[in-house]
Amino acid sequence: MQPGLMPWSKAGILIKQDLSQGSAYAAMMVTSGNGVRMQWNYTGDTPGLSGAVSAASPRWLRLTRDSDTITGYDSTDGAHWTQVGAVHLAGLPSAVQAGLFATSPQYIAISTSFGSGNVNNNQTVATAVFDHVRRSGAWPAITWTGGDIGPATEGIQGFSQGYHQAAGRFTVTGSGDIAPAIPGPGNGNEGHEPIGFFLAGTVAGLIAVIVVATMFMTAEYRRGLIRTTLAVSPVRGRVLAAKAIVIGSAAFVTGLAAAVGTVIVATGEAHASGYSLWPVPWPAELRLIAGTAALVAVAAVLTLAVATMVRRSAAAVMLVIVAIVVPYFLTFTAAVPAVIGEWLLRITPAAAFAVQQSTPRYHQVQAAYLPGLGDGFFPLAPWAGLAVLCGWAALALAGAAYLLRRRDA
Repeated sequence: MQPGLMPWSKAGILIKQDLSQGSAYAAMMVTSGNGVRMQWNYTGDTPGLSGAVSAASPRWLRLTRDSDTITGYDSTDGAHWTQVGAVHLAGLPSAVQAGLFATSPQYIAISTSFGSGNVNNNQTVATAVFDHVRRSGAWPAITWTGGDIGPATEGIQGFSQGYHQAAGRFTVTGSGDIAPAIPGPGNGNEGHEPIGFFLAGTVAGLIAVIVVATMFMTAEYRRGLIRTTLAVSPVRGRVLAAKAIVIGSAAFVTGLAAAVGTVIVATGEAHASGYSLWPVPWPAELRLIAGTAALVAVAAVLTLAVATMVRRSAAAVMLVIVAIVVPYFLTFTAAVPAVIGEWLLRITPAAAFAVQQSTPRYHQVQAAYLPGLGDGFFPLAPWAGLAVLCGWAALALAGAAYLLRRRDA
């Protein structure tokens, strides 16, 4: 054990539908490194008043309930209150659970070396002190009780979770977190894969598309048919645009059919085999499928442009594979340091694979956000990653159009 708090150690007041895992809740809290927050239903998060919170500079918190609406307030003196947020928790029963809590997420240390990575995680513990605790409204005449909520943990030697009440002051000690579960190694959720895992084969299919898109242009140069094409349609930019539309459309349809078929067959087989799938909302599932098709289509257009510039099949295929496939594998096999891998997935066309990320990365959740084939986390948002590939394709098309006009067929 080492002294200190995790940045997202939390302590505060909470209203919860019931004590079962996953039930609706809203909470006002102070954190170790992120100030006052109002959080709800595991993914909702909004900041309160700015400024650090400490024993020397404590903060007042308030939660009110009006039917299904929970409103959170923050104050520095207990007299002047600022509303932080109001959330609607549909279906709250007339009697809910409310109380004080303290949590501390696991400590995660990620180390990478050439060809391998390692995740070390340990439980942590935090203690919070509450005073001036008051209730108003129709509370039952019962005493305060304490307990552990959520899945069982191994605990930490020398520390006991729980609470102590004396002279109107509550001391609460807790471990764990109130947050969404995150898939992947290091997060205690191994063996539960999102559907992005089943689309890992996109890389292999992409190589085939790269070869076909290359031949779509270089075959004309090799056989001398490009002269006939340009004689029939002397506006060379129009020829390039037409080829880009054709190869892009064909690749999109092929990629869409392959993605849909893969997801349907793979999820069916997984359910039949009793394999546990990570729940993914249908908009995210739709984005994965359509995004995969768009990734394949834009990669095909990029390949066509590169093939137009270099005019050699082997050179074009090699260049595009080095630009898209190689950075992907270098990062996800830990063949390069993590900081280099992150930049590769920001600035190279491989950033487009972010469109296949099926689980979001939450800024307020401490977890091992590791890369991985089919189910990893990317430094860019899904559509932002695809936009990087689109930018490279646009630059390549501009260069191809310029050289096509300047050079002889």
